[in-house]
Amino acid sequence: MNEIILIDLPPENGAIKGCWYNGYPIHKGQSENSLNYATVYANEHNIIPNQIKLKQEFEHFIRTIKKAGFTVHLLPFPEKLNQPNSLHHDAVFVRDSGLFYKDYWIKARFSAIDRQIEADSHAETMQKIFKKEIIHLPDNAFLEFGEVFLLETQNGTYYFGGLSRSSKEGHDFVRSIVKPDFYCLIQSEGYHLDTVFSPVINSESELVACILSKKMIHSESINHIRELDIQCIDIDPVDASGEGKELGNYAVNTLIGPGVMLNSAPFLTPGVEELIISLGVERFVSPLTYYRYAGGSFHCLTNEMYL
Repeated sequence: MNEIILIDLPPENGAIKGCWYNGYPIHKGQSENSLNYATVYANEHNIIPNQIKLKQEFEHFIRTIKKAGFTVHLLPFPEKLNQPNSLHHDAVFVRDSGLFYKDYWIKARFSAIDRQIEADSHAETMQKIFKKEIIHLPDNAFLEFGEVFLLETQNGTYYFGGLSRSSKEGHDFVRSIVKPDFYCLIQSEGYHLDTVFSPVINSESELVACILSKKMIHSESINHIRELDIQCIDIDPVDASGEGKELGNYAVNTLIGPGVMLNSAPFLTPGVEELIISLGVERFVSPLTYYRYAGGSFHCLTNEMYL
């Protein structure tokens, strides 16, 4: 059975009234496409999360993950990140901070510098709770794990890596540890790969397709994906992070397992839902209203345990 790590929501703490209670921090990495436009949108529209709804949707999100057959390890929100002088982060997005692989926790090095405190804190948690050895990236490498899909399938192990807030050096380093059978780096317009791309795995644990927004992924990268003999399902930008001043619904930000796909909204692109089901995949949808304005959803909030 698939095992998933989640980080619980930050508790109220004096003047701190919950998750993003005072608005969304705007982060940018080192590349042109690394700005998280969802947070820009939220700031321009003065969106502040309703904490009651945020918590209710998080609880439903956890129930949905369990219903889909995953074992959930819900870890407490780090106390050191829930302080008045330490709020410029998105620490509930545990995906970005590292990769849980066998005896290791491979720690992220954020190109969005303000978020490095998340990697530091979550690494301490993984060492303390799971007794993992912390692996640090080389000094010349950047890697945020919202840019990574590691898939163990009947066809072999696949590694898809994004190049917006991460570097080839970072991916190559992780490749040397996990030694995937197939390795594909992707250049996109999303600040993380998981805002424009998702694999699809059927109930036989075969990688059968990738969902992606062709408008938001460079043509050479699409060709690299096709070289793996994988069907590409094109979605409109509305099902990804959006286009121009229109914020997308982040439906492509999925949690997947053998024969299941979980996300926060049905795909609006005509025919996509029917095609996914025809591939032998059961769909689970649970809204995550205020996480969308932080630029994340199911994939961002979860982190698989590769044991």
